[in-house]
Amino acid sequence: MRTEDRLQRFLRDELHIEMAGVGDDYPLIENGLIDSLAIFELVRFIEDDFGVVVEDEDLVVDNFGTIADMARLIVARQGA
Repeated sequence: MRTEDRLQRFLRDELHIEMAGVGDDYPLIENGLIDSLAIFELVRFIEDDFGVVVEDEDLVVDNFGTIADMARLIVARQGA
């Protein structure tokens, strides 16, 4: 399963966010779908599920604004 699909499923199933019609590049924060609490849960999921460490400096909109942004962060951290 693609990283993006795993993130979408987590947002839908665990955070109960309506993801119908939301693509990988849809601005989640900008459109109010996720907030700081959701980001905290996403960080926990990313660290646990993907086995990476999300550093404090990673907690910026550029890394959590879209599903594609989060997937890029995960790939970068897996390669580190």
